Amino acid sequence: MRRSQKQEVVAELQAAVDEHPHLVVTGYRGLSVKEMTELRRALKNHGAHLKVVKKTLFLRALGQGARAGLADHLDGPVAVTFVSGDAANVLKEISTFARTHEQLGFLGGWVDGNLFDGRQLAELAALPARDQLLGRLVGVLSAPLSQLVGTLQAVPRDLVLTLQAIAGQREEAGAASVA
Repeated sequence: MRRSQKQEVVAELQAAVDEHPHLVVTGYRGLSVKEMTELRRALKNHGAHLKVVKKTLFLRALGQGARAGLADHLDGPVAVTFVSGDAANVLKEISTFARTHEQLGFLGGWVDGNLFDGRQLAELAALPARDQLLGRLVGVLSAPLSQLVGTLQAVPRDLVLTLQAIAGQREEAGAASVA
């Protein structure tokens, strides 16, 4: 690769790094082109773009910023996933793919402004999705309110039932005295 080509690749990578808030670095040694294409398609559905990069050019693209810590996680042939949307869905997709393709593994990543190693990314992938967590939170917060509403409704309901029972007893007593 000529120097001008390398400069173009570095410029493209720098633009991608600056444009995307999340980066996931994976090792892919042993995956076929067909498998990589399958992974790319799966990630594209989540708003992510997987690119096989040359480590030296990627290091230049990272520069000296906060993301430069990713350099410690580049081992062997690497692919970088540039994520625009929710990183959790992308991590889950990579993790799911890695279950059937053992050659794929997390090396490191930059998610929500924090540097993670491969083990930490695998743990993040195992967490429930944000929507599920928010749903659980709503359920936990609404349970005491539901119980309070049920308790408050019980008082008038019990009063009505008691009054109906008294009215029924009086009707029976009135019917018994007439007979």
